[in-house]
Amino acid sequence: MKVLLAIAVLVIGLGLLGLALGFVTNAVRRTRAGETAPQEPQPYAAPPPVLASPRGMWAGAGISAALGMGALVAAAIVLISLMAAPTRVLKAPAQAGGLQRDDSPSTQQLAARQRERLKAAGMQNPLTAIYHQPSETSTTVLFIGSSGHIDAPATRLKEFLGGLAASTGSNGREPTGYPAGHLKGTVMCLDQLSTGQATLATCGWADEGTLGIITTDAGDAAKTAGLLLSMRDDMEQKA
Repeated sequence: MKVLLAIAVLVIGLGLLGLALGFVTNAVRRTRAGETAPQEPQPYAAPPPVLASPRGMWAGAGISAALGMGALVAAAIVLISLMAAPTRVLKAPAQAGGLQRDDSPSTQQLAARQRERLKAAGMQNPLTAIYHQPSETSTTVLFIGSSGHIDAPATRLKEFLGGLAASTGSNGREPTGYPAGHLKGTVMCLDQLSTGQATLATCGWADEGTLGIITTDAGDAAKTAGLLLSMRDDMEQKA
């Protein structure tokens, strides 16, 4: 609906500019005719025609041009806002990729604190959640995501994964790329990240509107990448 409105305003703006051009053409014609008309009547000749003043034409041209430019600017603003608005957003459903979201009070408090830290660090619309297998809680999957315009998604994802690697003492590790699936974008993973108590793997995706990262204690990047794609299908939705 907004696109159709912007197109209609654009057409009106172009029409007004065309009208302004017509006013200018007529104003110039009248001005030239006034300059070349004989100043004194010739004997035995019909009186010269009375030429209309071009002032009205110049005024009409100015008004039409101003209205036309205003319409074009309004259409441009609407179209730019539509282009900048994300087409997909992130949700944290009760189930994602076959996993169950942990809604225990302690987990919700932990996720809320993580969101505040991410927001303070400059991440837009941060989303955090913790998931488990439905039958047990020993395997933990931590999800961190963001939705909104993301410039250079692959670079941002690489930087984020690099920060996670640094937090485990694995500075300089280069993430490995994996297929992104039907939702496209970029998928990268790091594995064998040791915390001293567990060996972690982390995988993430990024596109122009969303970024999502999961960290598991599986330690296997390929397995974690497959889980990431399954969860992404449930978590990345149309805006």
